[in-house]
Amino acid sequence: MWLYGPLAHNGHPWAKYFAWIALPVTLCMFSAGFVKLVGPKAVGSGIPEMKTLLRGVPIPDFLSFHTLIAKVVGITSTLGSTMPLGKEGPLMHISCCCAHLIGKITTFQGIYRNESRKLEMLAAATAVGVGCTFGAPIAGVLLSVEITTAYYGVRNYWRGFCAAVWGATFYRLLYVWIEGMESVTVVFKTSFFVDTPWAAQELLAFSILGIICGFGAAFYMRMRIKFGRFVKGSKLVARIKKANHFVYPGFISLVVASINFPPGIGQFMAGHLGYAVQVKHMFANFSWMAPNLTVAQQDIVNQWKTPWTGPYLHLVCLIAFNFVCNILSATMPIPNGSFAPVFRIGAAAGRILGELMNTWYPTGLSYYGRVTKIVPGGYALVGAAAFSGAVTQTMCVGVLVLEMTSQITHVIPILIANLISNSIAQLCGSGLYDSAIKAKKLPYLPDMLPRNNAIYSVYVEDFMITDVKYIYHGMPFEQLKNLLKDNKKIKSFPLVNNPVRLILLGSIQRLQLIELIERQVGKHRRLQELNEEEQNELQKPKSDQFKTQDVANSSESSDDNFTYNPAYEARPKSVKLPNKRVCDLSPKTQKRWERFQMQKPADFRLCHIDPAPFQLVERTSLLKVHSLFSLVGINTAYVTTIGRLIGVVSLKELRQAISDVKSGKLTGHNISIIVSEET
Repeated sequence: MWLYGPLAHNGHPWAKYFAWIALPVTLCMFSAGFVKLVGPKAVGSGIPEMKTLLRGVPIPDFLSFHTLIAKVVGITSTLGSTMPLGKEGPLMHISCCCAHLIGKITTFQGIYRNESRKLEMLAAATAVGVGCTFGAPIAGVLLSVEITTAYYGVRNYWRGFCAAVWGATFYRLLYVWIEGMESVTVVFKTSFFVDTPWAAQELLAFSILGIICGFGAAFYMRMRIKFGRFVKGSKLVARIKKANHFVYPGFISLVVASINFPPGIGQFMAGHLGYAVQVKHMFANFSWMAPNLTVAQQDIVNQWKTPWTGPYLHLVCLIAFNFVCNILSATMPIPNGSFAPVFRIGAAAGRILGELMNTWYPTGLSYYGRVTKIVPGGYALVGAAAFSGAVTQTMCVGVLVLEMTSQITHVIPILIANLISNSIAQLCGSGLYDSAIKAKKLPYLPDMLPRNNAIYSVYVEDFMITDVKYIYHGMPFEQLKNLLKDNKKIKSFPLVNNPVRLILLGSIQRLQLIELIERQVGKHRRLQELNEEEQNELQKPKSDQFKTQDVANSSESSDDNFTYNPAYEARPKSVKLPNKRVCDLSPKTQKRWERFQMQKPADFRLCHIDPAPFQLVERTSLLKVHSLFSLVGINTAYVTTIGRLIGVVSLKELRQAISDVKSGKLTGHNISIIVSEET
């Protein structure tokens, strides 16, 4: 705006246009380039990754220092570009990065060594991010619970509230110190009537608004998912991104800024106003269609009309702009969020319904002789909560709106509309963050509502993997090496007593098995045996040494019947270091020695064995498996029957089973219950 402001009234049209688009395009391209070079994991909101991380699945470099720097600089550029994007997800990601990096300080290392305590601190950090974004610590804790974790420990509540309150307080104090505000205030000031803010008959209108927002949110998510798939699968977009990383964000930002250009299409949606100012105007407690307005009220209305159009068209254009351009902007490889745009969409939809209600009932609604005037700003408040809650599929958005506006008077309409819109949106499809998890193929379990009877009659035996890759006592090292080589994605292997009985004894991590093989045929073991043989040779009488050398020079054994003896190495290679002499075998002899060592049985007692890996029985229902995986945070479970290993289930199989149940591919067993009565 600082480039466009001096030219707004007297500048040339083309000068105005270039001044308007220059800053958004430059900042978006800078954000994309900076994130690409410094921290690629900073792209997007970060909430889907945080949900996965808090479930116990590590994501490399997601909370690193360079990712933090990229996120801070990137979201600053994104917000400065005036793109229809939000900041709630990036601020949550930034707070989690700070919490993770604090754990590397010597003073706090003891706290963060425990994995459970570390996840608790990250859960509190998510509450700080949300609380700082909206100045709402209570809703910050509730929102962090709903959008980040499937099961939330009660002991984390006080940590989350404490951190969120202090974080939100200092965040709002910065506005006082930097911008010179008189005191700490709410994000959006409102002044609704306190005595009779709404009539009982208006609950029907609020319910209708909830229905509209529910279907609108479902349509928004459907279009967003389709466009995301189109961009991801488009060969043209892939070639553009591969050729130059700046072309795609530059083009999208140019299109969005051109649409929002005030002398152009932007004049029909108050494009010259900031996004926060637009929301404050929509929350105004007077009707824009009223005949007798004050000077201040008329000045607000003038921002939302032109000589040819009125406020209704402006609000519709604002909805269309945020709807379309947010979907476009969200595909740019920059840090961004989507809560603020969908919040404005809901506020505009509610304002339209509120103005219509005021037009239909100009004198208000009468209830038992008491007349209550229509407050269009209240409808905007309810619409913002209903639409944003339906998109994110969270109920705590109602509390968030109440904290942002300090309006407790509309708590019942907000909760009713939010409940209705949420129900419709969940029936129609996934929410904003769950769909992002699916698009990024993150290992996170989706929520499973118990409305399908198949979740009770589908058992773990219906979707488990029966071809289990296991290890057993007495297993040759060669077979163990081939097992690790053929199954590189398996992180732990079950240990059984023998291949026949398959009694589960525990599990061993992949790294432990690799270290076991290294100890068997590694350089340290090889040099150790060489040193031992040299010591034995030195202790032998000279006549025995000559006999050994004669045998070595007279014959060579075949590779199949090879038994290691240092006499095979006639002239070992030597590397002379100061005060140290290291001898090693020749490549040919070393290969034969390793082959001989790999035929020996492995001793798994040298590894760290988990004696009690998580186990399921074959008749465990799908609902119970889902609950256990979500509550305990495990990634793999073994299926046993009377101690015998018969299968294994991982997150991949569980997600596929849930998808098959929802699509009808997996119907489960027919269960008949016979009730007999004894007389």
